[in-house]
Amino acid sequence: MIPFFVVALAPGVPVPPIYVDQFGWRPDEKKIAVFGDPIKGQNSANRFSPGTKFQVCRVSDDTVVFNGDLAVWQAGATSNLAGDRVWHADFSSLKTPGRFYVQDVTTGTRSYPFSILAQPYSAVMTAATRMFYYQRSGTPIPAAYGGDWNHTGGHVGPGQDLEAHYSQGGVDQGLPRNVAGGWYDAGDPNKYVPFLELTLFNLLVALDMNPSAFSDATNIPESGNGVPDLLDEVKWELDWTLKMQDADGSVRNRNGNRSYSSPDGPWSVDTQARFYTGKTTWATAVAAASWAHAMRTMAPYGEKYPGYIKKLRTAALTAWSYLEANPLMKPTEGTDGDQLAAAPAGTDQRGDRRERVYAAAELFRTTGDTKYSDYVKKWAQDTDATSENGIHPFGQGYFDPVNYNALTQALYIYAKTPKADAALVTKIKDCFKATAEMIRTNQAGPDDPYLAFMWGGHYYWGSNQVKGQWARMLLMAADLNVNPSQTAAYRAQIADYYHFIHGRNPLGWCYLSNMGAAGASRSVMFPYHKWFGSSHPDGNGIRPPPTPGFVVGGPNQYFSVSWIAPPFGEPPMKAFKDWDTGWNATRGANENSWEITEPAIYYQSAYVLILSTAWPAVRPPLR
Repeated sequence: MIPFFVVALAPGVPVPPIYVDQFGWRPDEKKIAVFGDPIKGQNSANRFSPGTKFQVCRVSDDTVVFNGDLAVWQAGATSNLAGDRVWHADFSSLKTPGRFYVQDVTTGTRSYPFSILAQPYSAVMTAATRMFYYQRSGTPIPAAYGGDWNHTGGHVGPGQDLEAHYSQGGVDQGLPRNVAGGWYDAGDPNKYVPFLELTLFNLLVALDMNPSAFSDATNIPESGNGVPDLLDEVKWELDWTLKMQDADGSVRNRNGNRSYSSPDGPWSVDTQARFYTGKTTWATAVAAASWAHAMRTMAPYGEKYPGYIKKLRTAALTAWSYLEANPLMKPTEGTDGDQLAAAPAGTDQRGDRRERVYAAAELFRTTGDTKYSDYVKKWAQDTDATSENGIHPFGQGYFDPVNYNALTQALYIYAKTPKADAALVTKIKDCFKATAEMIRTNQAGPDDPYLAFMWGGHYYWGSNQVKGQWARMLLMAADLNVNPSQTAAYRAQIADYYHFIHGRNPLGWCYLSNMGAAGASRSVMFPYHKWFGSSHPDGNGIRPPPTPGFVVGGPNQYFSVSWIAPPFGEPPMKAFKDWDTGWNATRGANENSWEITEPAIYYQSAYVLILSTAWPAVRPPLR
């Protein structure tokens, strides 16, 4: 368990304008620090004019271990996305293990310290995967596992998840049902099946490709059982989805509160009645896809989960039978018909069809039954039926990382499946190749000074997840070996995205909460989260620190509250503030910090997936 450790900057001390991965680098990877002169944005009062030379120095004795020349970015142009002039300091040839900092020779300005180690992210991955344990619903989090972050159990009281009622149209329909378990979706106490489309897929792919990244000793109740703890966490969530399934194979859409007025503090302090909503075809398809994939991932550990893979198989096949019996979206309005204090988790006809294609691809990969392949061939290539926002990979010739995610996942899985249609696989691989090349060739492109390329419009609510979605395009392309001469380059470039999350960004934030103990010098300390919010002080009136390792939403250039500046009005990469205020009594309005700093399980899953690539695969990605 990682304890909290707060690193505070002295008042008036600016963040060093030499940006590094605050945890470090592996010896054999590309290592680039970014020097930033802030022309625009919240740090523009702290201008920086470096010289032409940089050094890497050992922390323990300030010995210079590397000398290099700074490379100016875009001939000294100011990045519109970052608001900075930028220089790159490449010290990739330094492979010596140790603790170091980067220094500008002319001004003596130093970066935060970092490590070069064979594996600098072990503690980081432990914290990142433990996030899911802290998000567990329907169970106590005792101090033995949760440390300072413990409670007696979220929503296990009378009228709560052990006996939640069916709600439809805002009316309590009775029909008590045990829907306890699973993970809370974000900083609020709601749970959604449709939102697992990305979450479970990312975690299962990470376990498939890089199982060596995941320990069986992260101090959760299942630790030491011979199974990676992350897979135990996935099973915790799968168990909840199984509770949401009806006998006819259909799956209920959501589970949560009816009022937004849940109190701050540990989940156990919320005594509101709890509800579940109606069944939907899109929730059913997402669950079927997740169950089918999990069967493959859990196969090497089958003896640890007696009968469980068979249980998943029955659930997935029954769900597909329900979808066959209801070939069109149901309910037809694309909502579950209720009014919980939660996101609606709805869709439209095209979204429903994409989820079905995703389920069919996963079932084809798992069962080999050609009826699922036929479904994918029919609908995945219908550019109208499975488009989103008017775009489709086969219409564009490449994948959009944030649109039609279920379809992207389906096509990736389909292309890995033996006996898949060769012509369709070629089309899929061509699209992945085009996507990966777009990213690779724009890595040092016209407005990408911090080396984690994505389109400027993607710095919106949840941009840190979007970083992961861009990186997973490279991961999928590399795994499918769509461009053999560039496979190694694609894999190497994935690291640039987690370097951005770790602090190589124009504000120098590590976008994981409370990571001082793992080496971060400036990590987020005020994520928006009901459990450890600023309105829930401890007995001494002090706001409790957050649990380590929660990935926050990140910079959001479309932040909606104009009187909170920053983040309002900032360059896209700088549209961030570390604060967690909801209601502002003086203004009589919400500050909407959740648009910037709220964590979520799908943000977390995208990050865990890309960070897992820092470990070598111990077996081929057969799944």
